[in-house]
Amino acid sequence: MKQTARVVRIDSPTHAEVMVRRSSACASAHNCGSCDHCSMMENAPEIIVKAENLCGAKVGDTVTVESSSAKVLRVAAFLYLSPLILFFAGYFVGGAFKLSEGSAIAAGVCGFALGLLLSFGLDRYHRSRKNLRFQIVSVEG
Repeated sequence: MKQTARVVRIDSPTHAEVMVRRSSACASAHNCGSCDHCSMMENAPEIIVKAENLCGAKVGDTVTVESSSAKVLRVAAFLYLSPLILFFAGYFVGGAFKLSEGSAIAAGVCGFALGLLLSFGLDRYHRSRKNLRFQIVSVEG
């Protein structure tokens, strides 16, 4: 995934901190690398991340950064699908134990809540470990 960012600090000759706007799923639909055209993401928060700086970018430069799309997609799939899958799992497990329809739905809601908790936990884990790696691929100015 490619995004436009601004260099805010140089950590070492090979690493820099860049400020990048948090993107949404619609970013790739615009073919511009940012969500400026999406009204929902107009005020998206900007985050500071470390990026590998092999292009020699300096503080204040506008750069293009790239991150591993495969890892982002795996995490996103888990975050979005786990609550849904656990909802249906809870519902069908409730049905398998011959619970009433209301009880099976309640079991599904509990599964959905568990999925949300897992998603929030995974999100916090990845944020704290800063597992998403960025690389500066070009300097725009």
